Amino acid sequence: MRKAGTLPPGPAAAGDDLLDKRIQHRIQTIIRDSGIRPSRVLEVGGVVGPKSLLGFPELEQAERYCLNLVNFPSDAGVTAMTGNANDMPMFGDASFDLVMSNATLEHDRHFWLSISEMQRVTKPGGLLVIGVPGYVKGGDTGPGRDRGLRTVTHRVHYRFDYYRFSEQAVREVFFAGMDDVEVSAMLIPPRIIGHGRKPAKGSS
Repeated sequence: MRKAGTLPPGPAAAGDDLLDKRIQHRIQTIIRDSGIRPSRVLEVGGVVGPKSLLGFPELEQAERYCLNLVNFPSDAGVTAMTGNANDMPMFGDASFDLVMSNATLEHDRHFWLSISEMQRVTKPGGLLVIGVPGYVKGGDTGPGRDRGLRTVTHRVHYRFDYYRFSEQAVREVFFAGMDDVEVSAMLIPPRIIGHGRKPAKGSS
């Protein structure tokens, strides 16, 4: 898992590896279906290695960066940078065609600052993709039960684990002001995956 602002967790269980692969496949499909051919890509809360989103074949020709509070060595065509996503002065406005973040914002105490920065560094017409743990309605609706008022969500899985998000929050908060926004839940407990494009210059 990617944890911007935290130390790396211990070894993931086999089920967590499978979960990562399914989420990675979904994000890769979003990128492929978007038709984008980025020249510069940023993964916020990213790592270097097999769990990186920057290893997709569609991104091999791009200049790739990952940002994390933890210091990782650069490798395999990816430039690893140490910094806080709440404030990214190392990147200018409209610097990237594609910005991605997965399993990060729930660990970010001030996640709204990171979202603002991710939107800032995305080029007009560029694509932003975010994945977070969410919650959906669940529970037994039988007599004497809670009539479906409970919610199902992902377990607390690290000592800095602050938030869970609804599809509405991802759509209306994360991607506020963006175009072509699509948000959906996958897996149980749910992960919410959203993406949208920064409005092109001159668009209303």
